[in-house]
Amino acid sequence: MTSISSRLPLDVLRIIFTFIRKSGKNSNNDDYNTRRYLHSCVLVNRSWCRAAVPLLWRNAFYYFKNGNAKLIDTYISCFGYEEYEYLEEEGLVLHRKSYARPVFDYASMLKRLDYDRFCQSVDVWCSELENAPYNSISLMIRALFKMFLTRSVILLHLVLGEWLSRKGTDFRYKRLMEREFKNLLEPVRKLKLQGEFVKDRVLTELKDSCKNLDKLFVYLQNSPPNYFEEMESLRDFVNKQTHLKSLKVANVLPNSIFSSLSTQSKSLCSIYFWRVDFRNCEDLSWENLSACKNLQKLKFKDCMGFGDNMFEGLTKSHFPKLQLLAIIGDNKNEYGEHIIQPDWQAFLDSPILWDTSTIQEFLKVHQFQSSDQQTLLDCQKIIDWGIEQGSVVVLGRWTLASALQKFGRVIRSMGRNCKLYSSLVSCFK
Repeated sequence: MTSISSRLPLDVLRIIFTFIRKSGKNSNNDDYNTRRYLHSCVLVNRSWCRAAVPLLWRNAFYYFKNGNAKLIDTYISCFGYEEYEYLEEEGLVLHRKSYARPVFDYASMLKRLDYDRFCQSVDVWCSELENAPYNSISLMIRALFKMFLTRSVILLHLVLGEWLSRKGTDFRYKRLMEREFKNLLEPVRKLKLQGEFVKDRVLTELKDSCKNLDKLFVYLQNSPPNYFEEMESLRDFVNKQTHLKSLKVANVLPNSIFSSLSTQSKSLCSIYFWRVDFRNCEDLSWENLSACKNLQKLKFKDCMGFGDNMFEGLTKSHFPKLQLLAIIGDNKNEYGEHIIQPDWQAFLDSPILWDTSTIQEFLKVHQFQSSDQQTLLDCQKIIDWGIEQGSVVVLGRWTLASALQKFGRVIRSMGRNCKLYSSLVSCFK
């Protein structure tokens, strides 16, 4: 008797395996367990194999931080006549007979490109060549891009600058910016930039190709206040977007990003400030943030400068759709003092509603310096403001489990009505 699993339609299998892939994400081990599960599915039968293989190859380079030459061999086996001809004309001759045509067209399955890991894989592959031309790495990158174009790859997620320093931006990134490959980048909906790419005109070169983003994450290694031209490129890049929904910025100057928020006010649903210094920003254009009336999530992590200017700017804003206000991690005020002291965590975890009377009782029980009392009361201003928006407020440690545990305790949801459990869970994703 045939088992139910062997008779499941292909579309149903894809839904199940996609759920396994998403639910098993763990960047600390490159999703090792997810890969193991999906590889096991490949071995069950033909239908399971057809459903699992595209999920394994949608982001093949993500799994290998140090590169993998075998990946490049597999992609070469997908080459057509044009790719082989191009390499041979440039002096990089491949033994075609050693690359058997694969059962699956792996090249067409690519959805996410971790560019640094991709380049590292090409580096490793080229290091094994004998008598190769001096520009073999550049040639192979271009040949692979040509193949992705001919296979009509729909690239949805691009990651750049995973660990590279200032010296890392070289010919590899110039290949990506070539006009010939513009069509490869146009479908990108999620872009993650790390390192010092603003200083190397990467954003400037990408803004005409990647202008239909849903999600943007920019993390700069450094953002000195005198880098005006570089910060302007970040503003221009955001301004160029047509419907940006989620923006996460880290270690950038607030003025460089706030001025462009109004251009995305109709579409922005989530804004995440990480390691952003709000000190000395008296002229910050908070009205541009206020213009984002569809905002559902506002998060601050490890930020500096929580004080009167910031409180005043925030409390003048109103977000009718706000679901989550999160102040998490190591946030500090204008004087470098923690706005949530480590020894307050027991209070945050206690089964008590956090309101004005509770704050006053807390101050009576605990012996605080006057500055600490003021910090706690100032922190409450933001809490009360978030509650007035009808939002869930999260302080301190940041995990879904602890946040849900605090619901009805230190998270106080008042004003409109209490969110359904499913809505609460979704707002933390």
